[in-house]
Amino acid sequence: MKSIVVVGGGVGGLFTANKLASKLSAELRRGEVSLTVVEPQEQQVYQPGFLYVPFKELGPDVMFRRVDRLVSPLIRLEREPAARIDMANKKVVLQSGRELKYDYLVAATGSVVKTEAFPGFGEVWHTLWTYEGAKRLREALRKFNGGTIAVSVTSTPYKCPVAPYEFLGLLNDYLMATGLRAKTKVVFTTVAPHLHAQPQVNKFLEEALSMWGFEYRVNFKINAVEPGKLSGPEEIKADLIIAVPPHGGAKVVVESGIVDQAGWIPVDKNTLQIQAQVATGAEYALGDATNLPVPKAGAVAHFQSEVVASRIAEEIQLGHSDTTYDGRVICFILTGFEEATQVSWNYENPAKRPPPPSRFFVRLKDMTNYSIWSVMRCGL
Repeated sequence: MKSIVVVGGGVGGLFTANKLASKLSAELRRGEVSLTVVEPQEQQVYQPGFLYVPFKELGPDVMFRRVDRLVSPLIRLEREPAARIDMANKKVVLQSGRELKYDYLVAATGSVVKTEAFPGFGEVWHTLWTYEGAKRLREALRKFNGGTIAVSVTSTPYKCPVAPYEFLGLLNDYLMATGLRAKTKVVFTTVAPHLHAQPQVNKFLEEALSMWGFEYRVNFKINAVEPGKLSGPEEIKADLIIAVPPHGGAKVVVESGIVDQAGWIPVDKNTLQIQAQVATGAEYALGDATNLPVPKAGAVAHFQSEVVASRIAEEIQLGHSDTTYDGRVICFILTGFEEATQVSWNYENPAKRPPPPSRFFVRLKDMTNYSIWSVMRCGL
């Protein structure tokens, strides 16, 4: 029997597992292959939905779904957390010491939002990169009556590189609707040397912030977040501070010694095979957990899941695989509650200028929001 172990039951892990269950259904039913997902959480939360929470939360049927209702019946769900990945001996060690031997491993452990990086989370500063943080931000916005709002990207990479700009678009609409726009100054800062790494997207975002009347600073390294101010190359006084905290790799992969100095799993950019010294070629990683030069976003994890699932299925069924990942990225960019645009690119072809924002792309984004769980469950 060939054993496949997927560590992590988020978007990347569940898409990969369900795709494998579909591609290997005959082998799984005959007992020639076993497929296990290690995920201790009872339910998954729809992280792209955090963007809406400060303004108007999506319904619970969209925001939350029980993990056991998202996996194929051909998949074994292991609820005990993984403590260590031992690639030298091809096994996953669980918290109790119990071991899961594998022939193929998929590390889909995501990224961790480090809200402890700056003191005063939820009081001095807010974020929408956690669900609790987004709810607290909603309360803070309701109490805001005008002044300065500072939005800061404190570290890169982070989940969904365009989310801060989508938030700014929604914030602009919110301030207009509440009559606070004329009484509010908005300043955006980022530690990066640009707003976006894709030149055409960067230009689009520069124009959007200018149109909204928002100031922005690049190469702005945050030294401290304190009550009422951001300290960096200059001091920015603010009545409301919203930050993208630093992100890092999950504890299990960090303590297993399979990450780079920044905490991300090094993988081959085309095959998604882990490049650690003890890797055997049967270990894969995808999604937010990797060091790939693509956005840490659900759509990217979805595309990568097809590559990983295809490679493992082909190796089991054919003895080899030629399937590769070309760096495909597709990203919606909300510019307000009723308008959005879309961009795409890959390793070889940079993004073109986004089309003018329209309601059409908002509807496409809504379709994604409301169909994600069923698409994941079906392994599409």
